[in-house]
Amino acid sequence: MKTIERQVEEYLVYCERVRRMTEATMVVKRNVLTRFVRVTRLDDLGKLTNDVFNKWVEHETGRGASARSVNTYNSVVLAMVRYYRGVGVVIPLNIPLIGKLKEGRLRRNFYTSEEIERVVACADFETGLQIKMMFETGMRIAELTRLRVSDFEGRRIRFIGKGRKPREVYITDETLRWLNEYIQRYGVKDYLWGAYGGVLTLNGEPPTVNTVRQHLKRPFIAAGLTDFYPHSLRHSFATDLQLRGASVAEIREMIGHESVSTTERYLHGFEGRLEELFDKYR
Repeated sequence: MKTIERQVEEYLVYCERVRRMTEATMVVKRNVLTRFVRVTRLDDLGKLTNDVFNKWVEHETGRGASARSVNTYNSVVLAMVRYYRGVGVVIPLNIPLIGKLKEGRLRRNFYTSEEIERVVACADFETGLQIKMMFETGMRIAELTRLRVSDFEGRRIRFIGKGRKPREVYITDETLRWLNEYIQRYGVKDYLWGAYGGVLTLNGEPPTVNTVRQHLKRPFIAAGLTDFYPHSLRHSFATDLQLRGASVAEIREMIGHESVSTTERYLHGFEGRLEELFDKYR
């Protein structure tokens, strides 16, 4: 009988080598499945019942995870269950009895450049740099977390983004100076955030997305902005471009979307200006 740790490792190898999932996706899967094993204390996937799964869900909601996040975590676990059932492993879990948690309406927060300046002023050196980079490039938090020194060439950053799409983004000269100072201060050689908080992470590996998220959140709270979530910086990037006069097509290209319709959901430049626009055009 294989231990559940061995089962998880074999499944992750399949995801990486056969399904060719991205590095960012693999990090998420590994983190979720490692926590799942720790929380449920299962020693074999063949013992996974609905009672055990429900206790896992209760644990995740109890630690404050949103319904959207818990649904995502559950989908990671269920994908592994389906994989092992496909290769003949008997697992008593009754998947149709597992319902999705009701998710609230997706927030569409964004911050102005002035608000970002206020937040950066409340952040430590490293976190302030991360906030500026996300606001200036529109990169996702998972993309930020996995950045390497080799991804940079002056102001240009090249990396593999969501869906294995090559991305090219740029930072300002000011942020580049911050970056160079950070690299020199911590002697960074590979992963950019391998010295997170001035303390080297295990084997120089980057911190987890959750660790970075918690650090990013603190200066927003200090600046009086308590509704922060990382993707709001991507919305802020797109909206700031819109306010500066960029077209939707230009924003789509810079943010890396496949379609204009997706980009339009990120734009908030006209919120609170309906009366102004009505008077202007009517």
